[in-house]
Amino acid sequence: MKESESYEHFIKVETLREEVQRTAAAHGFQQTLDALSFAERCHAGQKRKGPARLPYIIHPLTMASHAISLGLLEDDLLAAILLHDTCEDCGILPEELPVRPAAREAVRLLSFSVLPGEERAAAKKRYFAQIPANRIAAITKLLDRCNNLSYMVYGFSKEKMLDYIDETKRYVIPILQYAKEHYREYGNALFLINYQMCSLLNSIQVLLERSL
Repeated sequence: MKESESYEHFIKVETLREEVQRTAAAHGFQQTLDALSFAERCHAGQKRKGPARLPYIIHPLTMASHAISLGLLEDDLLAAILLHDTCEDCGILPEELPVRPAAREAVRLLSFSVLPGEERAAAKKRYFAQIPANRIAAITKLLDRCNNLSYMVYGFSKEKMLDYIDETKRYVIPILQYAKEHYREYGNALFLINYQMCSLLNSIQVLLERSL
């Protein structure tokens, strides 16, 4: 087995699923348990980019485990994390999600789309602008970007990685700054998210620029 492939799946799906399920059960988070089952059905058969072709569900499961490790123990938040790609990637409507309105609205905001007659650049700007004011959507997007930055070396070309870094600095870092100012109850978690995200950005960008 190649070294890159061995590190690509260093945590098993079953381990992540057990942690999320155990935590949700311990705290009485029925919404999270329902979201987990729903997300698994929606993403069944989908794969992550990369040589290992990991099941796509590893992405929301990793995000949910990340949230749990940061002490973000909220039913609405964990449910939204697990469901955040179901509308955009699986053709699910927000009203079909098995969650309360707060989590459903966050998933709606996190579902990227291009409106008729809209340029993709304008759609992206509109998409990122609507996220910060929604607490659940903002935290979910930050965890989503952390996981994607950590994983992009397996599925992106060098050029796409540089573009993704630029997009992160342009649109996602401002969400982080907004969250630090407006969601102070998450101060410790946001410090660690900031550390991880900026460390990844700086390290990967330097390595990529040296290799071009």
